[in-house]
Amino acid sequence: MFSKLWLLLTFIYSIKHSALGQAGVSDCLDKEPHYRYLVYAEEIVYFQCSPSYNLLKTEKNTVKWFIQSPDKGLEEVKSRNDMNVNENGTLQISTLERSHSGTYICQMRNLCMKILVRVEGKENCLKYGSRNFYFTTAEKPSISCPSLNCKGTIFTNVTWYKSVNFESVTSPTRFSLNINNNDINFSSIYPEDSGIYTCDYNLDDNGNEWIMRATLQVLVGVPDTQEPPRIIGPTNGTEIKAEIGKPITLSCQIQFGFERNFDPIIKWRVLHLVEEEHSGGRKLCLNNTNHLKGYDCFFNMTLDRVTSNDLHTIFQCYAQNSVGNVTTTFKLSKKETDAVFLIYILCASVALLLIMLICAGTVYVYWVEIVLLYRHYLSKDETIGDNKDFDAFISYATQTFEFGEEITENFCDNYEDEQFATQLLPSVLEDNYNYKLCILERDILPGGAYVEDIAKIIKRSRRAIFVLSQRYITGPRLFELQAAITCSLEEQESLKLILIKLKPFKEPETLPHIVKKALRALPTLSWKGDLNSKSANTSKFWKTIRYYMPVKKHKESVRI
Repeated sequence: MFSKLWLLLTFIYSIKHSALGQAGVSDCLDKEPHYRYLVYAEEIVYFQCSPSYNLLKTEKNTVKWFIQSPDKGLEEVKSRNDMNVNENGTLQISTLERSHSGTYICQMRNLCMKILVRVEGKENCLKYGSRNFYFTTAEKPSISCPSLNCKGTIFTNVTWYKSVNFESVTSPTRFSLNINNNDINFSSIYPEDSGIYTCDYNLDDNGNEWIMRATLQVLVGVPDTQEPPRIIGPTNGTEIKAEIGKPITLSCQIQFGFERNFDPIIKWRVLHLVEEEHSGGRKLCLNNTNHLKGYDCFFNMTLDRVTSNDLHTIFQCYAQNSVGNVTTTFKLSKKETDAVFLIYILCASVALLLIMLICAGTVYVYWVEIVLLYRHYLSKDETIGDNKDFDAFISYATQTFEFGEEITENFCDNYEDEQFATQLLPSVLEDNYNYKLCILERDILPGGAYVEDIAKIIKRSRRAIFVLSQRYITGPRLFELQAAITCSLEEQESLKLILIKLKPFKEPETLPHIVKKALRALPTLSWKGDLNSKSANTSKFWKTIRYYMPVKKHKESVRI
């Protein structure tokens, strides 16, 4: 219901709006013309909608023009070849003919203006003046209304307008322009003075008052150049670098002065033993920012492949205008490899190689520290969910001292093995890094099948640490190393062995083959520290031990 009501209101409004507009035009149908214009055929003429009313910018787009037929019918003027309504609301009639005589009505808002136009042939005015002018800025010209000497008696001065907007030709800022004896006199003329000029004056023709209107076209340019063209580049005698076997484009840039009839001649000359001319190059001429200053032309010639003969050829760019000609000569030279560029490349390559070597050396030297740092902050705890009881099983040579036996140097060496395994290792790995070690004498109750127990304990451990010395290699605890090697081969990567050489030793000939092979294949750490040193846990040795131990998060932040 609402939509139907809206459509009805819209229809009523459109009819009312159309009626109002038509009513504004119809008001002029029976009225006398507001203005009567007399113009001559074969010209271009412009008519403004209201000579006495300045249209607003928003009103110019709403102006409509109509032609009234003898039966008072109206035909709206649309854009066509001989008649056009400009954006500023003026009516333009091109190449006037007698058939353009008639009544024209202009509508703006709800007002209308009626004008009568009479077109006469040029044969009725043999003294019709020129309507197209071309001046240069060096002149001091004057222009006259071309129809002044045609007919009638002038009883008002000539009124001049500039452009199709019918702007006043005079301005307080134009001191070099004045109107004298109905002519426009220029004491100085500029390119900005170019444009369309309209002149009006009143005349009495057989008792009827008419406005005689004529239109002029004025073009202003600078005087034609008095100098030959100038070649900007390449300069005379230039050598252009070229690579043998590669294409090259030769470009010639020429600057021409202004000429009204600009028709330059540009060509290439190739001077072998016999001179050849090439005029088929690619020519491009562009106006300068101010085209009255001249033209910039670019003329290119492309050699598809430079040969050794081209290096002995002289190339010449030739340019000519109406004043004279100019040439520039140049040749090609072989483009050598840029030694400085190669030096830069070599230096950059050497510097990059040095940086890579330094980085590689730094990583090699501090690899253990880098891995430990990465583990501390980024790695996951690998001991979670692996069903292992101990982080490392410790194997070392125990004391075999019997009652009454004399204390010898070997006894002291054996004690060092035990001190290192049962005191120093736990104080560093357990106390500082939260590792859980398995020391038989401390963590496993005596009794049972000893050999089977050792194998089970090793399988329950993530690592096996062996403190090697001469007594260990020749002692009864060597079977623990042999058992660990066997378990490592069975469990693949689950169990890893860490060998610590506490003291130098000599391998006996009776050493099992599997142990000999393991001593040569597995990494061995050599202990060179003091068993009583408090700074031992910060040494490279202990960092390497931690490197081989499983990743395990510490309860407290520790120093890497």
